[in-house]
Parts: sequence; structure tokens; C-alpha cells
Amino acid sequence: APEDKSISHLEEGDPRSVDDLTVAEDNDETEFERPEWYPEKFWKEDEGPDLENLVKSYTELQSKFYRGDHKTPEKYDTKIFEEANIPEDDELFSTYKDWAKENGVSQSAFNELAGKFIELAGNEAQQAEASYKEEYNKLGPNADATIKSMTEWAQGLVRKGVWAESDFDEFKIMGGTAQGIRALQKVRSYYGDQSVPVNIGPVEGMPSKEELNSMVGKPEYTSDPAYRAKVEKMFEQVYGAQDYSPI
Repeated sequence: APEDKSISHLEEGDPRSVDDLTVAEDNDETEFERPEWYPEKFWKEDEGPDLENLVKSYTELQSKFYRGDHKTPEKYDTKIFEEANIPEDDELFSTYKDWAKENGVSQSAFNELAGKFIELAGNEAQQAEASYKEEYNKLGPNADATIKSMTEWAQGLVRKGVWAESDFDEFKIMGGTAQGIRALQKVRSYYGDQSVPVNIGPVEGMPSKEELNSMVGKPEYTSDPAYRAKVEKMFEQVYGAQDYSPI
């Protein structure tokens, strides 16, 4: 009779048997458990190992290695700044390059960090532009004339020695909002300068620029003093006494 052979990996008394093992059928759901040593970013809970992205990542890493992106270059490739239209003489750009060189930053890290800085700067620029447009619209239809008039007034104070350059810098900060412009206009008006209107926003019930110009073109404007005074008063209320004149 053939000699019985024991299975080496099963010890006497081991409760496990072939009956305890099951093989997943085609329609059975398989549960995957990620080993601790396997990278989490290359693991899908419902599919297990993400081999496609793992291979792609390895290929990219290998390409960077062959290009020398992991080393500190003699001269950084600054194409990322050129594409963002940042000039070489930009102070922050120069400071960033010097810092990267001093700290041995690789080309790959240089590009990655620069990309984040450029993205943040772009977001801040968009927010600043949106804020400027919002404040500009609050100034009403004669915003350009108001800004020009107040700027010339402030520059005049500097020329006369009333303000120093530091005062003008503060003026630019305060004049950065519509409310700041209104406050400065009130101060200007209080001291007797009536060359700019205090109510710079659109006046409810007042005619538009086109309607005012149409009134000036009517015969009554030259023949009827009362009508002319009425039209000129409207111009003053909408545009200011000296910022805009119908004649």
C-alpha cells in the first residue's frame, strides 16, 4: 500500500481544512485590503491596486531623474515665469531665484513652488480687479471725472507744500474706496473748494447724459432763462458744478 505522506505546513490539530477555503466565483464580490507597505494614493477601495497610475508615476519620476530635475541646476529654467508674463527684473522673481539657489532647490521643486506662487498671485489680482470695479461702479456715471478731479486736487496740495509725499500715499489708500472718495470730497467742499460734487452717485429721478444733452439742444435753452437755469441745475446735480458743463 502506498505510504501516507503528511503535509508539512499543517500541524496536527490544525483546525483549518480545505473545506474552509473558498474560491470567488465570477459574480462574487471580492474585498480588497491594502497592505501597510502599499502606497495609499495608488490603491482603489473597490478595485485594489491602481497599477495604471503607479506605472505612470514611476515613468514620470524616471523621466525627471534622467533630465536631472532632482538636482540643483547651475541655472534655473524659468520658462514657467515667462509663460506667466513675469519679467526677469521683477523683484520677487529675483529674490525667489536667489533663495532657491542658496537652499539647493531642485528644478522640479523650483517649478512646483513657483507654480503655486503664480496661481496665488493670479487669484489675488483677480480679487483686486473685482474690488476695484465694485468701488468704481459705486462712484456713479461720472466716476472718471471724479477720480481725476480728486487726484489733481491732492497733487496740487503736494505741489503747494500743504501735503508731503507720505500724505499723498495715505490719500491713495483712503481714495481706494468710494466711501473714502466721498469723505475726501466733503473735506474739500468744507474748505471752500466746490469744483467737485459731494453726491457723486447716480441721482434718482435725474435725467441721463443723453437726455441732458437733448435739453441743451432745444430752442428753449437759449430763449428761456428759467428753462436754461433748470437744465444747468440738473447738470450740476449730476456732474458737479465744474466737472462737467453743458456749454
